[in-house]
Amino acid sequence: MPTQVFLQLDKDLDLANWPDVLSWTAKASAAGASQQEIANAFFSDGSALGNIRAFTHLMRTPGFTKEIGLACLRPAYRATSDELLKIIIATSVHHLGIQRSLLEGEKNSKTSPGGMELLAEYLNDLRSLHRIGILPLEAEYRIYHAMAVTALTLNDAKELERLINRLLVLAEIIGHEELSDRTTNFCITALTNVDSYSRIISLGYPQLQRTPPPSMEDSYESVIANMAHAYLHMGAYRKCKSLFEEGLKKSPDSVQLKNYFLWNQVQAGQLDLSTELPMEWDRIKRYRWQIESFQELGRAMAEGPHRVQRQRQHFLRMVEITNEGIDTRLTRDSTIERWLRARARLGLQEYALALDELRMIQSPNPDDFLYRAWINAIHLELGMTTLPQLIKPMHELEEEARQLYRDVHKVNNADAEGLAYLTARWMPGATAYLGRIPDGIAECRVALEDVFRITSRSRWRMTVLPPPLALSLTLGALGKEHRPSLNANTNFQLRPLREKIGEADVWGPVVAPVSLALGLLRAGHLETAREWLSVTLVAPQVKGEGAELTEQINTLFKQAAEGERSFAALLQALDLLKV
Repeated sequence: MPTQVFLQLDKDLDLANWPDVLSWTAKASAAGASQQEIANAFFSDGSALGNIRAFTHLMRTPGFTKEIGLACLRPAYRATSDELLKIIIATSVHHLGIQRSLLEGEKNSKTSPGGMELLAEYLNDLRSLHRIGILPLEAEYRIYHAMAVTALTLNDAKELERLINRLLVLAEIIGHEELSDRTTNFCITALTNVDSYSRIISLGYPQLQRTPPPSMEDSYESVIANMAHAYLHMGAYRKCKSLFEEGLKKSPDSVQLKNYFLWNQVQAGQLDLSTELPMEWDRIKRYRWQIESFQELGRAMAEGPHRVQRQRQHFLRMVEITNEGIDTRLTRDSTIERWLRARARLGLQEYALALDELRMIQSPNPDDFLYRAWINAIHLELGMTTLPQLIKPMHELEEEARQLYRDVHKVNNADAEGLAYLTARWMPGATAYLGRIPDGIAECRVALEDVFRITSRSRWRMTVLPPPLALSLTLGALGKEHRPSLNANTNFQLRPLREKIGEADVWGPVVAPVSLALGLLRAGHLETAREWLSVTLVAPQVKGEGAELTEQINTLFKQAAEGERSFAALLQALDLLKV
């Protein structure tokens, strides 16, 4: 434990008076003292209470570990007979465990209903002491704070809301501005973990209007990161990006802001795929696998469907990255992990395995528009394949999507167009489908541009697709493997299909019209299917080898749209096609 002291404690400072301690540390920080130097000053007191005060600042030092925290708290517990101090120390030890769970994204013994029961016992023990004054009030605050962190690791949004309200009141009663600010900022972070995004914005906006003192810079950056993340999950990526950029102008060297921005960029599909993973970040263990998985998904979609084997390698890598520890993740992380695995299985055309992942996925909270949209879209994407049976029927998924966008329109700061854009980044087919169905979603119609049309030629936007590629895309959508033979000139022709989204390279996305036809027919939208088939064929007309096959496909879909062939019979006939 450090013994060298660079900062002297005020001789008149009462360590039991939390507001006075907070004021003293704020002045020390403003004068340039580091968190370690402040901790050392408290250690110099040589008391259990001094160690408790030092512990708070040790937790804010780079490289802090659970072992460092325990080395501070254990001797303090052994050195005091004061039951009130023992309760504060025991609560701090518990907090170490739940803090580690948050940083790593893994459940542990502290993040369990038993952990919450233990904290309730500490609260009862505190009340049985019948002590009055600031120190007992501080102990109550610390217990409720630990309860709130435990509630968020348990994904208990209702209990977390109750505890947050209690914490905010206690901070006001204690009556110190920095404590009130830190409490509000903590509440914003906690709400992020249970997806209460609307409240995050309402709590966070006033905080950003203030100029934080030096002692609050880390907390201020946390508010920026959490508000930006809230905007992302409300579909408002432009606001998310703008907030990070403004924060980095003020704090260009902030490791926290840079890495949270990277994490949000990669989820939005906007990150340069050559970007190196952050190393010196306290959340890297929790978020590394997410960043790597989204990078692999981005790489797969940048390859182009004519590079099937390279695409498969990226999707397989996603499965490898997300495989380990899937049952030990915190609920929120487990949701996106299941989605990533399902998305990889979809890319590998392992549709039954994708369904298995979706059966185990936990429904996101109502405020989480992004995850609601992504989960809905991947169900729809599976409905646009030759998979015989879905978890939910198409009409239910369609109404689920309509309700989602109705919800988005009711919420301030949410962005329906942005949500459709973020969904189309990873699931363009489903987004286009929602724009084409009867009573379709207006914001999704722009994704219909990603679907190529087949007449005498196959065109994606203004680019003519080579017949072998159009055929390969069509057969791939029907679950049939077909590798097109493309020469150097053809590859040159395909250059317009490569785009930039943010900093990321993207191929297309190019969606086969047969995918929309499959979805419409599965859903029983025969009239809409007929309208679609009047605009485009579902298979390109080719000469020589493949001509009979494409004619069969077009005929089968026309029969199904006219009601002459059931959807089940269509799938059976498609399964019998010889490629």
